[in-house]
Amino acid sequence: MDGLIHASRTGVFRRISPATVLALLLIGLGILVRLQDVNRPPVETHAWRQTETAALARNYAEEGYRLFYPTVDRRGLTPGYVESELSIYAFVVALAYGLFGFHEIIARLVTIAAWGVAAGLLFAIGRRAWGSRSGLFALFFFALLSPFGIFLGRAIMGDMTAQMFGLLSIYSMQRWQERGWRGWFWLSATAAALAALSKLPLLYFGMPLVVMVIQREGPQALRRPANWIAALGVLGAVGAWYWHAYQMGKMTGLTFGILGSYGHGVGRWELLVQPGFYRALLFNFRWRVLPGLGLPLALTGMVLPRRSRFEAPLLAWTLAVAFYFLFAGRAVINQDYYTLALLPPAVLWVGKALDVLASWMMGWARSHRWFPKFVAMALATAALFGFAETARQTAASAYQMFVPLETVVQTRLTGLWVQEVIPRGVPIIAVGGAPPEGLYFSHRHSLWFAQSTPPPEDLVRQGWKYLVVFNPYWGRIDIPWLLEVHRKYRLIGGGPWFLAYDIAQEHPVVPQHTFDPSPQWADRVSLLGYDLTPGWPVNSRLHLVLYWRADREIERGYTAFLHVWDPQGQFRGQDDHPPLNGFASHETWEAGRVFADPFQVDISACQDASVLDLAVGFYAPETMERLPLTVRPHEHQLFWFRVHLSDRP
Repeated sequence: MDGLIHASRTGVFRRISPATVLALLLIGLGILVRLQDVNRPPVETHAWRQTETAALARNYAEEGYRLFYPTVDRRGLTPGYVESELSIYAFVVALAYGLFGFHEIIARLVTIAAWGVAAGLLFAIGRRAWGSRSGLFALFFFALLSPFGIFLGRAIMGDMTAQMFGLLSIYSMQRWQERGWRGWFWLSATAAALAALSKLPLLYFGMPLVVMVIQREGPQALRRPANWIAALGVLGAVGAWYWHAYQMGKMTGLTFGILGSYGHGVGRWELLVQPGFYRALLFNFRWRVLPGLGLPLALTGMVLPRRSRFEAPLLAWTLAVAFYFLFAGRAVINQDYYTLALLPPAVLWVGKALDVLASWMMGWARSHRWFPKFVAMALATAALFGFAETARQTAASAYQMFVPLETVVQTRLTGLWVQEVIPRGVPIIAVGGAPPEGLYFSHRHSLWFAQSTPPPEDLVRQGWKYLVVFNPYWGRIDIPWLLEVHRKYRLIGGGPWFLAYDIAQEHPVVPQHTFDPSPQWADRVSLLGYDLTPGWPVNSRLHLVLYWRADREIERGYTAFLHVWDPQGQFRGQDDHPPLNGFASHETWEAGRVFADPFQVDISACQDASVLDLAVGFYAPETMERLPLTVRPHEHQLFWFRVHLSDRP
């Protein structure tokens, strides 16, 4: 990397310049920032994209490392081939999985390594353009003062890797401009191809590269066969891959929407006349990409007098990114991480602006007149407060993205329950709003439906056995369909965030564990028994299915509750909810009907206990008055029973 290491006159010993030392320290500090919670599963912002990428990597590792055949979990009965970018990042992660085993920390470390290389390239580009100080300023913002630079520099996503390839193409072309060695030229073309293969919109790197070629060769550039071979080679490789990806998508019906409907809307020109579109872009630029002083400094760098011939390709680069934002406006608004594309050129402009301002301030500070000194001190003070505010905004924005999302955390817990209960390797039918997160955490291939399925009996004939409804209470599920499934098939587990069924078994009238006689409340509802699936806590949570029978019509809604006590008589947790979390309203409880009702209780305080005492009852939510226990009465209207937990096999 140019400028990082200078050979001594003898060529034997090497010295590292002070600027390089500072750059390495900044990169090291940036890596330390990105190592925060590096072993966390992908449960934060953009979890759906992170788990989709992580699933690609896992499938590569488990299915033979076929780089040109990426597969997804939501594959149904197909091979799973998906129309997508060439998943170079996921493939590298898969190779690391093969060497070190499956650990999600590996995927984050690969991203951090890609960020580190990108940071070094960015410093080298800025240094060659304007000098070491400019490169350091650009690196400082890239490393520490960009929320997306921090978050996407550790996320399980290929975006930073793609940007690394793009920066390598720019740096290599800079070297070729100066030295004329064609090796740098071909490296630049190769890196540009890898960038666009990794992320199709990164074809915009072609604009600054073309400008740099013209800068060196002038009109003769159009007559040189090597330039045409490089350009056509890049476009040919990219076109060949995406044609192959399109054919895979046609075969399986699986797509990331790269072609045709790329990014949920390409060429939506009507957005360009809507003020809300520009407000959303500006919000992303000011809050996610470069908060505080970042964006004003980038604009300042663009308008300051030209100081380097690199500014022409940098301007072409910036304008190409801007055109991409306008052309794929709906995608950029829907998936805000696409605005990462602005970060590298923007921080280079920031580096130029700060370099110029620093030169002015130092000149004023050396003046013998008091007024220039005063101006320099005032600007230095303002800059200090400005950088502090920029750091504060960066920390606040990054923190928002780092906070685990409750829905994804619960989806992960559902997935871990699936791994414990449903036999390993058996695919599932997934319904609801959580793929690919749910499938990834379940470590299952799946047939996925958004709201409901075809008749389950048809799916059984195709060989499917287990159906898992993720996040059923979000309001996205077809409720009549869910109630029909619940009435006909065996519920094997559930809780506030999922319901799981064995559709090869009909709804049982008799549970695994029965009570004789059955406790009854207010002559209306009886508890027939319960299922304990599995027979041990999963993620420190006890999962039971209670079986209620309506003995008479129920005139109002009641809340059922389950309390857990340890063998020492200490209260350890509870779950209160209307039957089936409100889906089984009292109007559906005709006499004689049996309802399976899932309960989930956190028993982390006594998860090692082999015996637990449970108390069950009903109360009216309006008055909190408990229903009287008329069969097997108890002074507190509670029915007590004991469960014996088995050891995890």
